[in-house]
Amino acid sequence: MKVVIVEKIHESGIDFLRKNNVNLELLYESKKPLEEAITEADGVIVRLARITEQLLKIGKRNSLKVVAKHGVGVDNIDVEAAKNLGIRVVYTPDVMANAVAEFTLGAILMLAKKFDKYNLEVRNGRWNVRYTAENIEIKGKTIGIIGYGRIGKRVAELSRCFGATVLVYDPYVKVQEDFVYQTELPVLLRKSDFVTIHAPLTKATFHMIGLKELRLIKQGGFIINTARGGIMDEDALCQVFSEGGLRGAVLDTTENEPVRLDNQLLKFDNVIFTAHTAGLTDVSVNEESLLACKQVFQVLNGEEPTYALA
Repeated sequence: MKVVIVEKIHESGIDFLRKNNVNLELLYESKKPLEEAITEADGVIVRLARITEQLLKIGKRNSLKVVAKHGVGVDNIDVEAAKNLGIRVVYTPDVMANAVAEFTLGAILMLAKKFDKYNLEVRNGRWNVRYTAENIEIKGKTIGIIGYGRIGKRVAELSRCFGATVLVYDPYVKVQEDFVYQTELPVLLRKSDFVTIHAPLTKATFHMIGLKELRLIKQGGFIINTARGGIMDEDALCQVFSEGGLRGAVLDTTENEPVRLDNQLLKFDNVIFTAHTAGLTDVSVNEESLLACKQVFQVLNGEEPTYALA
């Protein structure tokens, strides 16, 4: 069995496959084109690289049986094409949920407490910044969560600890928790002090947060995106910041990654970029790597994988 690992992952998964006598090709070391490597692969493990229908067909003509997503969002994999070709697609939900949720609350704290601003001022000899402090208390504020899957639910639980009111918009689930209020998107946007996005990127959610939606957020509100950049229209976000409607944003994901240096959002000091790191913790990268590799091994041994999408 041969497994191609496209981008660097934690050694826990690599060690597991090697101990089970799986032949590995680490593309991030060999620099071989994926189009070439996939012709010899029984399995592929990928993080953000695109797995297109064309690549899947190349793999299927040979021995490709499974594609594993090291992560949750599978918008970079043509899952429908994989289904049609009889190639299994697995992913790693759950292991990142707490990491991303903690990051989201950290982003809310950063926006509310201005840690980065005060640190910079003190380092430049301006201790008197304390006399113009603009800290916001989260207790009593409203946090609006768009998307109520594993991550959204964990964000709601953590938000409750701060004494915030929690609103949720998700047309695909029925909220059960009595401390969460489910509502429609326009209502959530109008009432929330902090809006945080946790929806998957699909045809339905692409640019679902556009100019109309961003203008609905209350004056001085904040927005956080740890999901996928394509869910929010970045040109619209630039316009709303130029208009002075929003007070700040944390963007862990952007529509183009890495962020292009001509991205107009870079000119706004109140936009914080965090390089798609929300789910990367000491615990999650270990567990995610191991789960992805174990599921590839399951499929190649004729077993049913733990988390299958195709």
